[in-house]
Amino acid sequence: MIKRLWASFRSIKIVVRDRELRIPTIPLFRFRGPGIKLKLPSLEGLQVPGSISRVVVIVLLLSGFFIGGVMYFSIAGITQAKVWPEAGASYALGSPGGTVGEDLPDEGIGTAEQRPSQTLQINLASGVRLSVLTLKNMDLGRSGLTTCLSIGRAAGTTGWMYADEITLTGISAPSFDMANAEIATLTLGATVDGRTNSATLDSTIAEQIITSSRGSGSFVSEGSAVDRVIIELAGDATIGVLNVEGVKCSVGNFDLDYIKAGSFTLDSTSRVGSGNGIDTADLVINSTVKTRVSTDTMIEIPLKVQ
Repeated sequence: MIKRLWASFRSIKIVVRDRELRIPTIPLFRFRGPGIKLKLPSLEGLQVPGSISRVVVIVLLLSGFFIGGVMYFSIAGITQAKVWPEAGASYALGSPGGTVGEDLPDEGIGTAEQRPSQTLQINLASGVRLSVLTLKNMDLGRSGLTTCLSIGRAAGTTGWMYADEITLTGISAPSFDMANAEIATLTLGATVDGRTNSATLDSTIAEQIITSSRGSGSFVSEGSAVDRVIIELAGDATIGVLNVEGVKCSVGNFDLDYIKAGSFTLDSTSRVGSGNGIDTADLVINSTVKTRVSTDTMIEIPLKVQ
């Protein structure tokens, strides 16, 4: 009976994640896996109490062997999911499970520079509501990139970011560009290496009052180093406060679009410039930015952010 049982077990094959697991032959069980070598003696001559048959012992041992092997092979091949705000993933903030990221594809595929993505991408689904979104004390920039922080629409969408307050404090970047925006109160006080402020004054621009936090989320990324930050709108998104503080870019620009805000402030501790002189604008506020109240106290001096 034992021989028949053993023959049946030997015919079993388990495939887990393209790995094959078989029962080895007796008199010695041999199992080899990544980093593991295991040898188990046969049960020949094993003495067991009369109430327990050798068949039962074999079944128990084989069960443990199979379970352990399946668990090992299953876990060994799993890549841990990225959790907000780890780089290299996109996050659907405000949605169920939004703090668990979807891996972004490698960058430079097919080239000598192929590497895992270090982008932090924030996807704002249509209708999402956040009380606070904070990016604080972050180091950004990688050679070859043209943008270090952007706000824009996903392909084929028409949404806007509605915000009560947007504040940029102590940021630095080689260049800065804002377009396609409606801002009730626009305050610009940075030190820049050349600027153009072409904002359009429009008395019809409405205040955005977003103070209720009911049903909203709050998200903070602080102290991390990434290639760039992408905020992508899949539709209209509502944010009480967007706070960008101490975000430093060595390469690329701030590129902000599709914003409707009650107030937008770029404070006096912020620095923007590529070192090409004050006669060339590194900070540009385009004419598609409409504002009801505008204050410009920016100072132009030669400076280079790198």
